[in-house]
Amino acid sequence: MFTALYWVMIFEVHYLHPDLAWFAVLSVFGLSGILWIVASTRKQRDADPSWYTFAAGSFFLAAASAAVFGDAIFWSNMDKYYDLRSLNTYSSVNPVRMKGEMVMDAGRVYFADGTRIDQGKSIGFKHGDTYCVVPIASGDEKLPNYDFWAVGVNCCSSPGKFRCGADWNNFKARSALRLMDEEHRPYFRLAVQQAEAAYGITAAHPVFFHWTQDPLGDIMDHKKFGIKYFVIGTFTFFIVNFFCVVLATFHFAQMGRI
Repeated sequence: MFTALYWVMIFEVHYLHPDLAWFAVLSVFGLSGILWIVASTRKQRDADPSWYTFAAGSFFLAAASAAVFGDAIFWSNMDKYYDLRSLNTYSSVNPVRMKGEMVMDAGRVYFADGTRIDQGKSIGFKHGDTYCVVPIASGDEKLPNYDFWAVGVNCCSSPGKFRCGADWNNFKARSALRLMDEEHRPYFRLAVQQAEAAYGITAAHPVFFHWTQDPLGDIMDHKKFGIKYFVIGTFTFFIVNFFCVVLATFHFAQMGRI
């Protein structure tokens, strides 16, 4: 039961049919309640140990664990994976010729040769955390419009020191993965406005990305983490449940002898 609910809460069912996923969880809670009622009824008739009580507790624990941990893994990894997979891929994007509004549905962007992050125009907006932005530019020329931005949180100490992501200093990197954290977007927009004022540039329709050499690999990492935690969680719950069954068996045997 745990494995089935855990799978539902982590993978595609939760993404496409969230109501169905939570209905499955509530159904197991309901089954646990029914078993608890049966156990209470049997207890009133005799004092013999009942596996119904154990089953009620086990089903409740399975549903609660699958719901809590499955939901956490889904939102931290699999939701991003399914979102990014559903978005478009753009190749040979030139920041000089293209505007942000032309790639609003982009998940992965592969830029043209010569594209880089312009460290000289990086800046951070502080609101509790520091929201760092740096324009994605082509060559050293000043662009008429800066719509493509690499972003990160708490990874820039001062203007000109953008250190966000594993590939910020990788000269081979010229691609990016779309920012999917909606709660951070307003703060990155404020950071861009701050950069416009500081450097005298224009960003009409800024689009935010994570700078990386292998965006497809980063997307697949979300899926790998989801599968990894599914296997670990299933195995862990099996071990816990196994020991609970062993302890309950010995406990019920002792009660029977008494």
